Amino acid sequence: MESHGKTKLKCGTFLILTFVLTIVPVAFPIASGIRNPAAGQTLSDHLKILEPLVNRHWVGEMKSPDGSRMFKTDQKFQVVWDGSVVKYTGSIPEIDSFSEGYFYWDLKAQKVAVFILSSRGIVRQGTVSVENGVVTVQGTVVFPERTFDYKNTFEFTPDGKMIDRWFQNAFGPWQPGHVVEFIEQKTGK
Repeated sequence: MESHGKTKLKCGTFLILTFVLTIVPVAFPIASGIRNPAAGQTLSDHLKILEPLVNRHWVGEMKSPDGSRMFKTDQKFQVVWDGSVVKYTGSIPEIDSFSEGYFYWDLKAQKVAVFILSSRGIVRQGTVSVENGVVTVQGTVVFPERTFDYKNTFEFTPDGKMIDRWFQNAFGPWQPGHVVEFIEQKTGK
């Protein structure tokens, strides 16, 4: 009789374990409200200024600072956390440069803010504004060897392109930096 009780216990434990390993991983995200951005998450009112960027995969080519090489680059802006945050990912795989960060509503400053970390030890933080349809990120970038101010604009053309322009004052007066023309990479490519 005692061995029969152990068999029931093992069988019951197996059923519980099977349930936990198969049903919970599927049910938990649904129950907790985590959704795929394509499934209809909408931006919070504070983040609406980012609407032209979000839930798209942008691809383009960036010139090296000396103009001698071209690098493929991509950027994604994904609505997460029920629209209260936009997750940013950017990469230039050819030179092992990867960045990830978040756009969010800064309660204290009462502005949209951004914080981005790079695989090269670079940190960017700043605030976001929009004027005449141009999204502008302005703030501070911290490289291992220096800190300086930057401005990054995103302009959207009637034919669906995004023009990314960079400006910085790392070496004194403000200087233009890269200009990248991005196109949207359609899903499934």
